[in-house]
Amino acid sequence: MDWIRFRHWQPVVILICMTLPLAGCGLLAHSLYVIKGNKVKPIYDDLHDQRVAVICMASSPAAGPNSPSGMIAQEVSKILTKNVDDIELVRQSEIADWIDRNHWDELDYLELGRGVNADRVIALDLESFRLREGKTLFKGRSTVTTTVYDLTKEGKIAYKATAHDFMFPQNGARHTAETTEASFRRMYIRALGRHLAKAFYSYDMEEDFAYDATSIQR
Repeated sequence: MDWIRFRHWQPVVILICMTLPLAGCGLLAHSLYVIKGNKVKPIYDDLHDQRVAVICMASSPAAGPNSPSGMIAQEVSKILTKNVDDIELVRQSEIADWIDRNHWDELDYLELGRGVNADRVIALDLESFRLREGKTLFKGRSTVTTTVYDLTKEGKIAYKATAHDFMFPQNGARHTAETTEASFRRMYIRALGRHLAKAFYSYDMEEDFAYDATSIQR
């Protein structure tokens, strides 16, 4: 009788034995994700233990710490300070002082880098920048080319990439009745700064999916 009962349940027992390893793999993968996260590796990972100058230049004549280019450089510097181990960022005020004293022509990034004793220069060329989509909607769009110069190797270009038409918010837009242009500018520059800086440090992939929604609520 016991043998008959076993034969009756045998297919179920075999199925359970076959699926347990699969469930174990899924549980293991989930556990590893909880512990380590789904990390995206940096595209360029050679800013550790380096003195780094971040400079953003725009085609428009507006300059200074409160201009879009100045705010982008400050934001990228702030993010790198938080996320790259043992990096030394050249203060934006030091870069501005050097530019004022040396009448820099805004073309030779290597000259600027040597002037502030940097090991790397992150040059952000702001090719376009706008905050509006029509008269009543805010939606940021910009194109930025990032170039990293390695001054320890005679100014060799170590990394170069262009963020074509970076948009924020990615979905939808903000009505002008909801926020001021100054407030939206700060919001957009935070998003753009993160987009540019994350090429240089590892981060959790989930942050990309959540950033648009969480940032727009700030």
